Amino acid sequence: MPKRASVECSIEPDYTPRPEYQLLEKNVGYVDCDTHAIESLRTWSFLPADEKRFRPREKKTDGNQPQWQGLNHFWEMPSGQLIICGLNVESPLGQPSPAVRLLDDVAGRVKWMDDLGVDTQIVIPSFFLAALFDDAKAQFALTRSYNRWQAACSKESNGRLRWSLVPPLLDMEAAVEEVRFGAAHGAASIMMRALECKKLLTDPYFYPLYQEAEKHGLAIGIHIGNANSPVYENAGAIMHAVVPMAAAFVNIFTSDFSERFPGLNFGFLEAGSEWLAFAFREISRGAEAAWRQDVALDEVPLAGTNLYVACTFDEDLPYVLTYAGEDNLVLGSDFGHADIGTDVRAHSLLCERSDVDAAILKKITDDNGRQLYRL
Repeated sequence: MPKRASVECSIEPDYTPRPEYQLLEKNVGYVDCDTHAIESLRTWSFLPADEKRFRPREKKTDGNQPQWQGLNHFWEMPSGQLIICGLNVESPLGQPSPAVRLLDDVAGRVKWMDDLGVDTQIVIPSFFLAALFDDAKAQFALTRSYNRWQAACSKESNGRLRWSLVPPLLDMEAAVEEVRFGAAHGAASIMMRALECKKLLTDPYFYPLYQEAEKHGLAIGIHIGNANSPVYENAGAIMHAVVPMAAAFVNIFTSDFSERFPGLNFGFLEAGSEWLAFAFREISRGAEAAWRQDVALDEVPLAGTNLYVACTFDEDLPYVLTYAGEDNLVLGSDFGHADIGTDVRAHSLLCERSDVDAAILKKITDDNGRQLYRL
């Protein structure tokens, strides 16, 4: 079994820490429920000497990889899987600099937040959205280093950056220890994908993780991604990273989690929200068989639950609200990435809409995110 991590942040990085910044006091503003950091050499600098062998290899390519067109520097896993990394990253004109996206410049990140009117960002990894592990020790080493990096960034931001902890799920005892560490060092949630360890998220295997998360008030942040490598080897398979989100939602909504884990919030991130209509119709069709039998589509089925769904600023929200209600939609900008789901101005753009009441827009961009992450 791997060596257990102490709840105290005792592992020192092997880089020279930056001087402490004079940052603005935490202010009132939007809550950005889904932002990212791209992992760099600094991410793995918290590996102790006896675990440095687990650091992913750096690999240069011709830039013609199907899923990562134009990029030519990756982390390479022992299996040969390639994952985006923060080496030689470029940023489009007018977008955050690479140092801001990589969290090498925490003060610069907070300055962007101030300019965008964002109070708090929840930082979610990039590497672990795709990374596949069959070695529990390697997973434990890399997740632990990542979590300590994020704890350091959160502290440097004076708490303006909160983060989504990555649990080493192949070793549940170690995962529970990491939850305790995260709760003590600025984590707001636990990142999971819609399928983990070849199991549904409702599998009892994950119950110890959920119990510890509920105990410490951390949400479960389910982000698009997939524990199936062909998704990241074939650019045409992108929907296979998105569609499992609806399936995971159906599994959780129709489970006994509302009674088993009444204090545990779940967020469904970066898949939009219009799939809710499809999910609830599927739930209602199965209600007479084996699923929940209290779902009425003439009501607002998501209202009053501890399930939150991240919408996008350009969706048909009047329609979505008939299923979600006004208290369970949140918003993320995907800040840090540069793909079709990214718009750093998402919160202000949503608040410009005239087809949704301004009070509801405030809930989506601010209040509901605070409820989801217990800020």
